[in-house]
Amino acid sequence: MQRKQLGQQRLGAPIGDTFNALVTAVDQKPWPDFQREPVGYYFSKMVGSWLIRLMDSALSDKQLAAVQPEDVKAITLLLFRDMFRHNSRLLRPETAEPGWVEDLFKEIAAELKLPAARLHDDGQPYEIEDIDNCGWAETLAAPFGLPAEKLFVCHHAIVTGVQEEFAAGH
Repeated sequence: MQRKQLGQQRLGAPIGDTFNALVTAVDQKPWPDFQREPVGYYFSKMVGSWLIRLMDSALSDKQLAAVQPEDVKAITLLLFRDMFRHNSRLLRPETAEPGWVEDLFKEIAAELKLPAARLHDDGQPYEIEDIDNCGWAETLAAPFGLPAEKLFVCHHAIVTGVQEEFAAGH
């Protein structure tokens, strides 16, 4: 199998499944205030672009063939959840309580059949200002051999980009 096909099977398909589960879960909610544009922005800039590039660069053909869909779904869901945590008021401007983020992502994880332990953390947004405090990036990057600092910088830039791009009107 050619690398492009292998990448689509091992990375692209699980990322697509995760994004589709996210969209479906949001579509089923009675949230008239939900802002979709920031989610699409984060997907196109971070998950659908930088995350795939970082993974592709870090993995040999043999490593790519061994990637588990659960690992790809987990990193994708965790990155999205963090973007939602950082931007809960931007995504749902009429909803002050951010607890909806955790509930939504627990539901999506269950739909994807990801064990709850894969999403367990301290419940706080990832530190995205201090690269010396990037343990979250090291944890997420480890299964793929990604450079944690690059993951940190990309996620920081795109989460910040969401805020800069969409917060002006709110």
